[in-house]
Amino acid sequence: MKKLLYISLLLPIFLVAGLNIDKVSNTLAHIKSVKTGKVLKFFNSNENIDFQKKLKLTSKENADIILFPKNKINKIVIVDSYKALQINKNSIGAIYLKKGRTQIIFIEERLKKNGLTLPRSYNKYLLSECQINPICLLATLE
Repeated sequence: MKKLLYISLLLPIFLVAGLNIDKVSNTLAHIKSVKTGKVLKFFNSNENIDFQKKLKLTSKENADIILFPKNKINKIVIVDSYKALQINKNSIGAIYLKKGRTQIIFIEERLKKNGLTLPRSYNKYLLSECQINPICLLATLE
C-alpha cells in the first residue's frame, strides 16, 4: 500500500520533469563567435526538444554547432550527458537533466579553442578542462 502511495506522489514529478527550454535556448543564443561576432546556427538532432522559438536552426551541413548528436561527428557539438562531455573532445558543453533540474555546462578551453565566447553573466556555466578530467589535475602536479 505504501509503495502505491509513493508512486502516486512521485509520478506527477517525473511527468513534468524536462529540460528548461527557455533557459537552454537563452544560453545557447548568447554563444558568439569571437572572430565574426555573428549569430551561430544550430542543428538539433533530438526531435523531442523544440528550440524553434529562440534559436536559429538550420541543416546539419550548414550548422555551426550540432546539438545532441547520436553519432560521432567532426563539428562542434553540445552533448546530452556529463559522461559524453568527458569522452567527446569535439563537445564544447553538455545540457542534461540531473535530479529533475536542467544542467548546463561549457568547457572554457574548448570554447576558446573553437573561437567561441559567452558573456560574463554566463560564467556560472563555465568549467575548466581540469574540473571534468581528473588526469589533467595529475599532470599539473608533476
